[in-house]
Amino acid sequence: MSGRTASNGLHPVSRATVDIPVIRQEVGALGKTYGYRRLTHATSLPPEGVARRLCSSTTCPCLHVAALHLASGKPFVLEDRWVNLQTAPAAAAQDFETTNANEWLLAHVPYTHGEIRLSALAATGDEARLLETEPGAPLFVIERLTWDHGRGVTLARLCSAPGHLIVTQLGTAP
Repeated sequence: MSGRTASNGLHPVSRATVDIPVIRQEVGALGKTYGYRRLTHATSLPPEGVARRLCSSTTCPCLHVAALHLASGKPFVLEDRWVNLQTAPAAAAQDFETTNANEWLLAHVPYTHGEIRLSALAATGDEARLLETEPGAPLFVIERLTWDHGRGVTLARLCSAPGHLIVTQLGTAP
């Protein structure tokens, strides 16, 4: 719904909220079997660009986890995630070998707000290899940054395999 005035254009009268999707549920909704492969897991200082967005300093310890989510054995989403260990210290004790970082974070670490960036980018050589496509193939990329009261929680970059479809709902159906 929106109100309109002649001089100012459209004015939203309500605010949409977006739930953080769980990839396991997305795969299940497609009638496929979910699979998960952790690729990397290391505690380190993040690159400058990540630190600038996620941390209050460039010396913020983070957990870096990369994983491949599968749908019936085929690559579905490539996840590259940084977790701020100052905000989510319990994440340091998790190996994320069988439980993915997104599901663990949603269950154990609160967040108050976030930012989502959507883009289409050309697959790098590594992304293409992992997603079983060609280098340069267009990938739908979601970059999601979450905070808890002004402190960065996690920065995730999710690259979907070619042909991936994202569906969101607006409002509640009657």
